[in-house]
Amino acid sequence: MLKLGSMVRRRPGDAARTSDSAQLVVGAGLLMVVAQLVFRAWALYPSWFYLDDYNLLIDAQGQRLDLGYLLSPYNSHLMPGGRLVAWLVADSGQLNWTLAATLMLVLQAFASAAALWMLVTLFGARWATLAPLALYLSSAITIPAMMWWTAGLNQVFLQCAFFLAVGAWAHYLRSRNAWWLLGTTLAVWLGLFFYVKALLIFPVLVYLALAYFASGSLRNRLTTVVRLYWPAALLGAVSVAAYLGYYLHTVQQPFTEASAKLVAQIANTMVGTAFVTAAVGGPWSWQATAPPNAFAAPPAFAVHLSWVALVLVVLYGALRRHGTLRAWGLLGVYLAGLLALLVNSRAPVYGSIIGLEYRYLTDAACALALCIGLAFLPLRGAVEPSRPRSDPLLRPRVPGAAVVVMVLATCLSGVISTTRYVDYWHNENASDLYMHNLAADLRAEGSVDLADQSVPDAVIPGIFAPDNSVRRVVSLLSDRASFPVASPRLATVADNGSIRQALIQPGVVSKRGPKTDCGWFVTDAGRTIPLTGKAFYWEWWIRIAYLSSANSPVVVTAGSSRVETRVDAGLNNLYVKVRGIFDSVRVDGLRPGVTMCVDTIEVGQPVPGRTLP
Repeated sequence: MLKLGSMVRRRPGDAARTSDSAQLVVGAGLLMVVAQLVFRAWALYPSWFYLDDYNLLIDAQGQRLDLGYLLSPYNSHLMPGGRLVAWLVADSGQLNWTLAATLMLVLQAFASAAALWMLVTLFGARWATLAPLALYLSSAITIPAMMWWTAGLNQVFLQCAFFLAVGAWAHYLRSRNAWWLLGTTLAVWLGLFFYVKALLIFPVLVYLALAYFASGSLRNRLTTVVRLYWPAALLGAVSVAAYLGYYLHTVQQPFTEASAKLVAQIANTMVGTAFVTAAVGGPWSWQATAPPNAFAAPPAFAVHLSWVALVLVVLYGALRRHGTLRAWGLLGVYLAGLLALLVNSRAPVYGSIIGLEYRYLTDAACALALCIGLAFLPLRGAVEPSRPRSDPLLRPRVPGAAVVVMVLATCLSGVISTTRYVDYWHNENASDLYMHNLAADLRAEGSVDLADQSVPDAVIPGIFAPDNSVRRVVSLLSDRASFPVASPRLATVADNGSIRQALIQPGVVSKRGPKTDCGWFVTDAGRTIPLTGKAFYWEWWIRIAYLSSANSPVVVTAGSSRVETRVDAGLNNLYVKVRGIFDSVRVDGLRPGVTMCVDTIEVGQPVPGRTLP
């Protein structure tokens, strides 16, 4: 009785100490989340938009915020959540990167906080729970999708949905409470609101139920799960069928067949190189094939060492604990799903190098954090959690202090890898300088006539034509710029984004006119002015250098184009955009009594000249 009484008397104190410890763990986890957000803020705010970001913002301009806009597919993606955020940014003003980065940071805050909540929900508020959280927060796997804003709109909230769904699912598996099932479903649907890859959360949920909340053979596990959790099975099947039905009906599918050789090559780059090195703090070095975007480029020896480290971790867990291999099995299933999506969509176009792009591995960081916990920590409420072997197959135990050092070293390495990647976005995004220079000159000039050309490949590559036109990017910056077919003061945009006076780089020019000190004399009867050669079929700009006796309408005809414009009294230039094959230019339509002297005509493409007067 005395012993029982002492035990009873100790319980309140023990409970208080446990509660205090749990609060310290959660507080430390929140501090880690804040530290990650500070680091990500440093990465994001000095960065800038890139490629698809401009297209999304252009699509959002002037759009009504309705279902028609939100459900419009983009590049084989159904992403109403991303379109919603893009609309908010586009509606806020001209290329509001501060708002765009802030919204991305808020989404990351939700994802990181959800990761902490999931890990505490599954494994309890213990100090060891912070290890997989730290590895997730510091991993370089997630940074490329965040720095490229369009990718972040899809994938940052996908991470949040993953963690929320798994945490809510664990509550449901323990309690069979319908509210937690509803929470799980809402979390997945919120993920699908941003990205179709949220469908991969469903296999994770099924795997957790079968592997950890049932026992026996596979058949017995299936029977148990269906019997106990049939509402979840029914709701999940309906959700998948409804979403896939709508998606396949609405979105043009990018899927193509991939050869077995290509699948093996992608598996090697995606899993065997990119993922494995990032799991231990890599990839340490990057290859900027199209700056600022960069692919993982770890040294060969680092890849081999990463595999050794991963194998040792897996073996150590398997020799000292029961049920660790099923955790790595879940990771393997998830990576196989990511591989299947990649090899049947982007891989046939880009080849094996695309496996080194972490944007296609982003959510693998979520699965890795979950599986590390499942392998080394007991899953609360599970029928068959991972647990220590009563008689370990490996007697020596790695000291806790050594584990802490290894986790911290991996996290530090991940931060270094991330910093090196971010450097490309801070210093090698050509569209940053281009768009800022262009915005400044458009503000200074006000109304300006511009030639519509392609932006430099470093800003938007030519393979994205016609989305790489000056007209499209200017629409994000000014509503006072015009792109006329005729102008007395044509300007063009230089490679650095500055606005310059247009010069015509002539392919052919007019023949010398017969009238001394005039060239070609033109009256209201008009005149055909011959060229020194024939312009082949293309879209051309013509510069007509003239002296007019008065203001007057004029008509310029060349090839298949007939342009009605005007000339001004005095010595001036007239720029006219035409198309077709021609070896002469017709000038007519002058008012009776008005005469012109045409000194020269140049046919070619506009190039940047001096700054505008």
